[in-house]
Amino acid sequence: MYEGIRSPVIHTPKTQNEFNTTILRYPNAQIWAGGTYIMSQKEYYPSDSKDGIIDLGGMDEIKKITRNDRFVEIGSMVSASQLLYTGKLVLPEILQETLETLASQIVRRQITIGGSLCIPGVRLALSTTLAILDASAEFKFFQEGRVSTHWIPVARMYDKEGKLALGSERALLTRIRIGLDYGDFHSFDTVEDPIRNMDKCVIFAFQAKRTQNSLSKVQFCMNFPTKAFHMSKDIESKLSSLTLPIRPERINTISYELVAELRKQHSTITELQLERGRRMFESVLHELNSKALQT
Repeated sequence: MYEGIRSPVIHTPKTQNEFNTTILRYPNAQIWAGGTYIMSQKEYYPSDSKDGIIDLGGMDEIKKITRNDRFVEIGSMVSASQLLYTGKLVLPEILQETLETLASQIVRRQITIGGSLCIPGVRLALSTTLAILDASAEFKFFQEGRVSTHWIPVARMYDKEGKLALGSERALLTRIRIGLDYGDFHSFDTVEDPIRNMDKCVIFAFQAKRTQNSLSKVQFCMNFPTKAFHMSKDIESKLSSLTLPIRPERINTISYELVAELRKQHSTITELQLERGRRMFESVLHELNSKALQT
């Protein structure tokens, strides 16, 4: 079918030490987790990588889920399906909802947590939710024959366009850590398919704590998969000082402040996406009002 094409060399490390040795010897090798995003791209094969592929499927030490009194740790090779069904009793509800939106049940068996977060130029649903949960990622960096370990908040893994911002060093995400202190109100929503309709898609995650009739610890992330990964400390601070129910005119004012902020910082977002994002944002605030009036 591909005349003159040879199959790439496949490296299959079983431990972290074996991976370290392999990546230092073959620095240009392609790292393969679940392969769901790579396989969805045009002309994914043959690869022009001379160093072949490093398959992470045999590394059992990054396939574990553990918990203590303060946080849950999730190995980067845990699948979305495994996390969804193993972690129902320990995961925030918003994370469960997010996992359920990741493709079909069959594909979720192949999607890995680390692979979903480390697509170079595209941000999808999982990164949006983990960012507002203050999750952190453990990375192993490989440079000049040395290995170093760093914990990086998921919200800081990307630049304002949502592209990976880890520098020029090769790196491996090994686990995710999620604290168990999160809000009692949450919302997650997606408009359009983030793979098939990236230029129209908007992904929105929101959480907050409600104390009597006031909001606190508001966090939200609005994600435009190939254009922007937006979090706003200024608007989060304004929302965290409000009393429920929020007046409709105040909701309208803040939502247009968000739109103005998005326009200023992310010029490639379309008007359709801006309007969709604004309506998603307003809908969450109206839902908060509704719950406040019911109590």
